[in-house]
Amino acid sequence: MGNLCLTRRAGEQIRLTIDPAVDTDKLLRLLLRDGITVQMLEVDHGKVRLAIEAPNQVKILRAELVNDWPTVGGVILAD
Repeated sequence: MGNLCLTRRAGEQIRLTIDPAVDTDKLLRLLLRDGITVQMLEVDHGKVRLAIEAPNQVKILRAELVNDWPTVGGVILAD
């Protein structure tokens, strides 16, 4: 499981994507067992601090960075 902490403001987004080469059966088993956890850590002056825990095959990106990632046919390529 991977973990990411980040801060978002009103109107900002987070994008969860899946590596297109992932074993979908394995990922589904992981998701059914562990799910994805989003924890609100702090709310302060219009900002929210979040901790997101998800299987490593799930990429968690700030939406403004999605356009910086390489894609094929609109699918984000994982590192």
